[in-house]
Amino acid sequence: MSKPDQSTTAHPSGVLGPAAILLIDDQRFVGMALGRLLEGEPDFALHYCEQGAEALAYADRLRPALILQDLIMPDVDGLALVTTYRTHPSTVATPVIVLSGNDDAATRARALAAGAVDYLVKLPSKDVLTACLRRHLAAGHASRAHTPAAPVSAVAETVPQTGSHGEILDPDIIDSYRDESADDPNETLYALIDVFLEDAGAQMDQLRAAVAGADPSVRRIAHSLKGCAMAVGATRLAAVCARLEADVDGVNDAAAIAQLDTELLHVRAACAAVRLGPVAPGQTGGRQ
Repeated sequence: MSKPDQSTTAHPSGVLGPAAILLIDDQRFVGMALGRLLEGEPDFALHYCEQGAEALAYADRLRPALILQDLIMPDVDGLALVTTYRTHPSTVATPVIVLSGNDDAATRARALAAGAVDYLVKLPSKDVLTACLRRHLAAGHASRAHTPAAPVSAVAETVPQTGSHGEILDPDIIDSYRDESADDPNETLYALIDVFLEDAGAQMDQLRAAVAGADPSVRRIAHSLKGCAMAVGATRLAAVCARLEADVDGVNDAAAIAQLDTELLHVRAACAAVRLGPVAPGQTGGRQ
């Protein structure tokens, strides 16, 4: 994944060179995870912008072929930013795909009405992601930039209450971050796990402080933690985050924090088991 000061050749019309994909998301784990999914794809060059307020300036420098963007960020209204792209000179014809942890019809409709051409739920599989990118990079999307496309039903997945067979970590998602062609197939996976656990710990501290101070940022922080949890396959943790995010009255905030602490302990144990290697089916987080 490219750093903010790097550039590449975008090719929305098929010009030789990788297409510059600009990801705007305040969660660095999501940036790393998408970088892993697109690694080895020669027709894409992923660039990451962590601050929504810097998105337009970054787009001016990069001139991306396509923008991937989260909706809920601490420093900017994601829907308003999508609308702004449609009038900003350097992005007026740039396809914008919303990448969100929310999967409800109302949010999808608002994103598409704001000018997004598609809507993906974090995190889509590599096949779904690359197919979506290639479809919208195909010739003709400049003329369709103002006409929202139908949402992709293949990624219309709600947050499950548990992973398949009740795992703490979804083994298929964990395996998707392994690279069997590398000298160390687990290098990227372990790096992602480390970043996730570090960020999740920081977000839990923020949530405790927000709940204690009756801070309205509780829902936003819960949403961010939910997105990271979904990306790493921690589906039970994501489900608790989703309940906290939906509890707009804050009636059950304290109970939700206790649940999150418990689930995060399970996730940490599962991540440790992943590092220790294969375990028997049914044990915490492992996969043969």
